[in-house]
Amino acid sequence: MKISVFTRLTLGVAALALTGPALAQTASGPRYGTVGLELSTQDKSVKPGDDFWSYVNGGWDKSVEIAADRASAGYGVKLTDEAEISVRAILDDMAKNPSQFGAKGQQIGDLYASWMDEAGIEARGTAPLKPYLAKIAAANDRAKLQTLFATVGYASPVDIGIIPDLADPTQYTAFAGQGSLGMARDYYLLEGEKYDKFRAAYRAYVEQVLTLAGIGDAAKKADAIVAFETAMAKVHWSPEQNRNIMALYKPMDRAGMAKLAPEFDWTGMMQTAGLGSLPKMIMGNDTALTALGKMFAEVPVSTWQDWMAFHFISSNAAYLPKAFDDASFNFYAKTLSGTPQKRERWKRGIQLVNGALGEAVGEIYVARHYPPESSAKMNELIVDLRASLDERLKANQWMDPATKEKALAKLVAFDPRVGHPATWIDYSLMKISRGDLLGNMMASREWGQNYQLSKLGKPVDRSLWDMTPQTVNAYYNPLANQI
Repeated sequence: MKISVFTRLTLGVAALALTGPALAQTASGPRYGTVGLELSTQDKSVKPGDDFWSYVNGGWDKSVEIAADRASAGYGVKLTDEAEISVRAILDDMAKNPSQFGAKGQQIGDLYASWMDEAGIEARGTAPLKPYLAKIAAANDRAKLQTLFATVGYASPVDIGIIPDLADPTQYTAFAGQGSLGMARDYYLLEGEKYDKFRAAYRAYVEQVLTLAGIGDAAKKADAIVAFETAMAKVHWSPEQNRNIMALYKPMDRAGMAKLAPEFDWTGMMQTAGLGSLPKMIMGNDTALTALGKMFAEVPVSTWQDWMAFHFISSNAAYLPKAFDDASFNFYAKTLSGTPQKRERWKRGIQLVNGALGEAVGEIYVARHYPPESSAKMNELIVDLRASLDERLKANQWMDPATKEKALAKLVAFDPRVGHPATWIDYSLMKISRGDLLGNMMASREWGQNYQLSKLGKPVDRSLWDMTPQTVNAYYNPLANQI
């Protein structure tokens, strides 16, 4: 998708609007410099025709250091740091005095406290893992495996979820596609020393995780898991293929699903996933699903169990003792992303709570830090931007009349989202306990699935937000024409 100048501008101002008082001016002027172009960021020793990025940004690039716990630097990072300080104060209040803030404050405080309780996490060791690994060990035939595939929190070769219908974005529908891997697909397949090192590090990480969990024959199982995932990567669609939305749109009834990948019990998996009443589902990555079905029938059940056990532990490493968390960080952050240092635990706790109870935190954040006049000012700017683009489109000489008419209609239908949602998500059915971090995260996932299932059979709710008010960022939803 090409992003117009208007979209880029609006993405930028929307991101800034989300931060509330972070942009407030001090008595001596704007907090983050004067208005206009900052020419000192240039590197005029570079010819713009040779390297335009370095010509424009070279001075800044040479003078700015990326923090050890970050993968990037810039004003977005600064604003995020400020927002995190504000959110930390909220979480600390809720954790220390939960009874003073009602049921919502109790939820927030208990979840944050369960994350910050490092001593308790160490004392419990691998005990929280045992009931989940026992379920995997009990899945000793292909029927039981498929039940776990469709159960929240367990790895699966097939991802099943709820999305707006690609052909009718006013309605929700179910979607099935290729599952996730331990690394990006191309890391298994590309040649070169860089990718050889990634693959070797991944194989070592798999063995380390299995060993930490007390699973026997870790080296042998790691070899089998990596070989197995490499075979899956070969049949997965590439990122380029996944960007072809219409190629992903293959609605099928139960008979069509059975024909596409007869090795899977689609009816049983849909029933487990809460989709048993649906007569059809969109089957994305159709060729991959066919190949994965064949692999499901051919790969030994024990290999599937080992693969599921590894991914359960790995995906929950941050909620386990430090040795697990360190292993995950060293591979995914250090080796793959080049981030040399973990963020402070309280900062990671903010990410966790925002991910699980984002709008509950956001409601409090808005009350404390986002005055109503901020939205009024932002909406005034959007009105001006819309009027300016309307004039430019009408004066446009290169669009034919039909295209211009559609562009103007899209501009009229454009739905800007500023600051925060009008109504907040209700998380009251999510059960949170101070003494069970892993259980809390599984409860969050289960709540999330039930929340998505509750949308089925209803029109798409255009008032919902895909980002919290305390997040310094923005997004464009092309199906709803929203920024």
